[in-house]
Amino acid sequence: MRHDSESLLETAIQSIHAAEPDATQVSASAQRVADRLGIESTRSLDFSASSAIESCADVQGLLGSYRAGTLSAARTLLIQAHLRECGECHRTYHGGLGSTGLDWSAPHASRALTWSFRLPRWAIAPALAVLALTFVLYRAFWQVPPGVRAEVVSIDGSASRISDAGDAPIAAGDTLHEGEHLRTSGGAHAVLRLSDGSTVEVNERSVLSVGARGRNMTVAVDNGAVIVQAAKRTAGHLYVKTPDCRVAVTGTVFSVNAGIKGSRVAVLEGTVHVTHGGLETLMHAGDQVSTNDNLSSEPVDRQIAWSRNLDTYLPLLAQFGTLQHRIDQIPTPPLRYTSDLLGRVPANTLLYVSIPNLGNFLSEANNIFHDQLKQSPALQQWWESGAHHNTAQLDALVNQLHQVSEYLGDEVVVAGVQQPESPRPNPGFAIVADLQRGGLGDVLRVTAPAIVVFDEASLATAPTQDRPGLFALVRQHEAVFSSSVTVLRQMNAQLNGNASSFAAGDFGQQIAAAYSRGAGIILAADLHQMLHTVSERGRDTPSTQNALQSSGMDSVRYLIAEHRERNGLPDNHVNLQFAGARQGAASWLAGPAPIGSLEFVTPNAAIAVAFLSKDPVAIADDMMKMARPSGASASSGWSEEEAKLQISVRNDLAANLGGDFLMSLDGAVLPSPAWKAVVEVRNAEQLERTLERLADAMRSQPGGNHAHDIAIHTSQSNGQTFYSIDDVASGAAMAHYTFADGYMILAPHRALLLQALQAHASGNSLARSAAFKALLPKDENANYSALVYQNIGPVLTPLLSHVSGESAQALTQLAADGRPTAICAWGKENNIEAASNSHLFGFDLLALEALVHPGNKRSGVSVRE
Repeated sequence: MRHDSESLLETAIQSIHAAEPDATQVSASAQRVADRLGIESTRSLDFSASSAIESCADVQGLLGSYRAGTLSAARTLLIQAHLRECGECHRTYHGGLGSTGLDWSAPHASRALTWSFRLPRWAIAPALAVLALTFVLYRAFWQVPPGVRAEVVSIDGSASRISDAGDAPIAAGDTLHEGEHLRTSGGAHAVLRLSDGSTVEVNERSVLSVGARGRNMTVAVDNGAVIVQAAKRTAGHLYVKTPDCRVAVTGTVFSVNAGIKGSRVAVLEGTVHVTHGGLETLMHAGDQVSTNDNLSSEPVDRQIAWSRNLDTYLPLLAQFGTLQHRIDQIPTPPLRYTSDLLGRVPANTLLYVSIPNLGNFLSEANNIFHDQLKQSPALQQWWESGAHHNTAQLDALVNQLHQVSEYLGDEVVVAGVQQPESPRPNPGFAIVADLQRGGLGDVLRVTAPAIVVFDEASLATAPTQDRPGLFALVRQHEAVFSSSVTVLRQMNAQLNGNASSFAAGDFGQQIAAAYSRGAGIILAADLHQMLHTVSERGRDTPSTQNALQSSGMDSVRYLIAEHRERNGLPDNHVNLQFAGARQGAASWLAGPAPIGSLEFVTPNAAIAVAFLSKDPVAIADDMMKMARPSGASASSGWSEEEAKLQISVRNDLAANLGGDFLMSLDGAVLPSPAWKAVVEVRNAEQLERTLERLADAMRSQPGGNHAHDIAIHTSQSNGQTFYSIDDVASGAAMAHYTFADGYMILAPHRALLLQALQAHASGNSLARSAAFKALLPKDENANYSALVYQNIGPVLTPLLSHVSGESAQALTQLAADGRPTAICAWGKENNIEAASNSHLFGFDLLALEALVHPGNKRSGVSVRE
């Protein structure tokens, strides 16, 4: 019975299929329905293509009827909509090509566009240089060097060497290689000597390894406690790393303890830099820092009580603590709120620099160190053992500065003045200071015989023609230093004429306002007058004048830069002023507002540069104006280039961009930099279509011997569309990009795009980092127009340590001293301001002394210690 039912059902289905009406019957039926409803006859409809439109092939099959205008209104609308969305069908329709295209019924994983890219001949040499430099840097700083990493000097108790071959006991005289770990058991104690000469004491139940990259070494403490005596190095650096912090050192003694709560670092001698949680801390002898607030401080003597050298460390620790405390008590020069020198420089002063008198501070610090050295046998032993006792050159320099500073007032001013009667295009410079007492001339003749010393009478009879050398004019109440006798005479005439009109002028008033905020260091320049002076002397050309006008810099007035220290923290401010509203390129910086592109950068970024601009369309107009020759029509500009590219830079490219731009280094530098670019986009779809038209135009350009075929592929991942730009010949991806929340993100690898999207989605970004916010200036601004952030210490160290000679140690010290910094800027109608609460470039400027005087190897270190 069931079988019969199934047979009947199958027979019925076949009968229905066989009774399917043909096209004529369907048309007749439709006509009858139309007649009854009183609507237009369906005979005019196109039933020649009555099948559903399911693919690009179906669309391209109807293009002939579409051109002839015989399609129905409904199908005409469908074809028009599809041609706007599909580049392949759009090109087929306009080019009269065949019916090849994408199949909509089965979406493809990628869509390829190809064009030819011609490598300019001039770029070959720089490209080869970059490749060679990359190879050298890899060999010098990232290649794993061969050889032993550490030797076991002694072991009390038992310890093991952990490697890929398994665990094995280790004894005195054995060695550790790359990738091997040392583990001490309960009650054990070990001493290691690293290949650079440093020694590491290891406490019980500790695990560590020693690695090397180029000239740098890293002691990785997984858990436990160590005391490190870092050897002096001529190249490279020593790092000690725990799971949550990193210590950068050279020539110091310190302890590190990595436990369950976190890590604690204590300094016994010298200074170290500790980085944790995005913050960097400079520590001196006796200081300690913990990576967890729940980890309270502990007396340093208790932290190192397990050491076999406790009797040596404790007296030295006490001496360094006392020395640091005494130096901290030296008063720094107070801020200056007025200056009598401001009104006594010539009225035609173009450059004004004010610095405090630091002679007493340097001398007192040096005296304290020598006094402590005499009183402490432990300090003497450390000093002699390190061969630090050769300080004659440093003492002589400090004594000379101190002797001269005793005669000077609390301020020294460097003035750059015009010389109207001089044929030289550059202004003359003079150093001016008040005198507190007489006798400076005699001191200079004894301590600095190379300086020619004048009084007013001898200056009047001196030869008028300048000659090489340094000259000093010692007056009754002032001292003037210059390399020009002419400038000395000009300054002398001004000082004899009492107050000048400089302080009452607009430039002088700007400097007076800086004094009223408290002056540490002031640098002020009359940029407008400097440019005017160059123009008067025929140093510029019509093209230069046109460039200045187009850029808007022809209306620049003053540059006022200020630096001061408040409660031990720096306060830096720069103000670039214009005569009226900013124009041209000077107006490209927008007003302060939230910078959304920072949300795509991780807190671990080494460099981030972000800025807000005015409307990119207006910027394109400015650039076209700057690019066209003087006197050319506004329609010229980039017309030839735009014709080749078949796009309008202004309407197709700039109009689809927003005003938020960012470039960052957010990852490793070698073997390839992990750069990242973020651009605000107004219409992602239109921008992508512009890029496609640009690709078509580039493909149609004639190629050459150095042409490369490049393809853009698209792919989907978790609903996100990714684009890759590939070299067809090699198959290598040159760059990747994607769009998200109104931004276009570009990077060399898709992993960096995913990293950026994750940072944005999770909120774990640089913009929301507490460490980053702590670097921002303390002012009334809630937002800024531009921001420059750097934390390149970890990146700079391997790149700088290849420098050879006596400067290598100073440069690597600068890299080790590097601290995160942030500089913020904001645009106003008539000026651009910038501020930073960070030290200059984040570096300790005392280390620069070793570069200025490379023969004195201890100079910078002595002052710092």
